[in-house]
Amino acid sequence: MARPSRERLEHLSRELVDVLARSRAVILLKDREVVRQAMAQALTDELRREQERQDNARRRIAAMRNAPKRGTAEWDALFGKLVEEEYLREGLDS
Repeated sequence: MARPSRERLEHLSRELVDVLARSRAVILLKDREVVRQAMAQALTDELRREQERQDNARRRIAAMRNAPKRGTAEWDALFGKLVEEEYLREGLDS
């Protein structure tokens, strides 16, 4: 999956703030631009953490003695399992 551009993340954060601002259930306690910037930063941080989880899983597979070949169903299943373990290690559910 391709990583979204900074412009795309800012667009998403702007759209999210617009939806929240229109909602009667949400009251923005800060200026819309401050909220938008915080959302954009949160999205960027989460994407960075996701990349780190995936990199850790790839490193663990590469360190295995009889690691499956990349691109095989076995490799994909192992990769998914190891990424899931990274989430659990952080106390998160995927």
